[in-house]
Amino acid sequence: MAHAQPFSDSFFTLRDRENPGWAMKTRDVLISGLGAFLPERVPIGWAVERGLIDRSAAEEYGITSVAVAGDIPAPEMAVRACRQALERAGRHPSSLSLLLYVSVWYQGPHGWCPQYYVQRHTGAGQATAAEVRQGCMGMFSALELAAAHLMASAEHEAALVTSGDNFTSDLLERWRFSPHFVMGDAGSAVVLSRRTGFARLRSINAITLPEYEAMHRGPEPLFPPGAGLPGKLDYGDSKHRWLDGPDRDPAGPLKLVAAQDELISRTLDEAGITMDDISRVAYANGSRERVEGRAMIPLGLPMSLSTWEQGRTVGHIGASDQMVALEQLLLSGELRRGDHFLMLGVGPGLNIACAVIEIIETPHWSSGRPVTAA
Repeated sequence: MAHAQPFSDSFFTLRDRENPGWAMKTRDVLISGLGAFLPERVPIGWAVERGLIDRSAAEEYGITSVAVAGDIPAPEMAVRACRQALERAGRHPSSLSLLLYVSVWYQGPHGWCPQYYVQRHTGAGQATAAEVRQGCMGMFSALELAAAHLMASAEHEAALVTSGDNFTSDLLERWRFSPHFVMGDAGSAVVLSRRTGFARLRSINAITLPEYEAMHRGPEPLFPPGAGLPGKLDYGDSKHRWLDGPDRDPAGPLKLVAAQDELISRTLDEAGITMDDISRVAYANGSRERVEGRAMIPLGLPMSLSTWEQGRTVGHIGASDQMVALEQLLLSGELRRGDHFLMLGVGPGLNIACAVIEIIETPHWSSGRPVTAA
């Protein structure tokens, strides 16, 4: 396993000694373990035959199957991913000082906190635990918070970031709740360390455009909470209402494009690389059109470098899209030492996030064989 530089030499270093012109906000924050839990996949044809999604939409999206957990609770999928990540990292849960649980959809009983369930069932009870609820880009925010936690004190040795979501619900139609996306279920986990790891979190950044807040809110009032009211979540309807309503930003999509371009440029600069150094790109698991139009074309990269081929077999698995894609690429040997993995995400709010991960060693659990779809 690769080792970080001595703590006393690099702890509060803001600029890399060999490249003083650019900042390294996440210097020596390493990934030492990854875990994923993917339930059985349901073919998209099954949903078409039952009228759950239009045949034309299914053909347009190019999604072949979706991971569906049935009655497996979201936090339980997270627990299974955490156990795998900790085992792969060779780390005892008692060494964790922070546990962050990323959620997108409802997790369990009202008034209940899923992060403590994960603590209880992983043995990480001594860690500070919190839930991060920031939509589908929540994993980026959690990684940034965990990195800052590790860099804040020499006593903070390792942190665990996890996510789990089960979109089986009467409040949402997973097959057509939003244009270009079909929701899948999964759990994911990543262990961050200041000591050892097979990959380095080179840089991570996010930006919020709060003027787009109403885009995903729809017409309902802020009170009472929507969970107690009849009706289903429909992002497509909410977006159309926003586009036709008074809250629409007059700048239109150009502001989003400019914000994403600036964010990516800043993240690459902080990582000390250019787009030519990027080996693979992970975006939210949507239709081919969405991944290509929102990520790969703006990046100037071909779809062959995207993770769409993997994502189209599981659907949009909440905040786990990018971490599961990274785990799958490492398992198959498609990412190797020296490669750079760029993650790009977006979520309601409106939030955009970008991160660069450098592979510094081949993890011992990588088989180097292609991963076959279930």
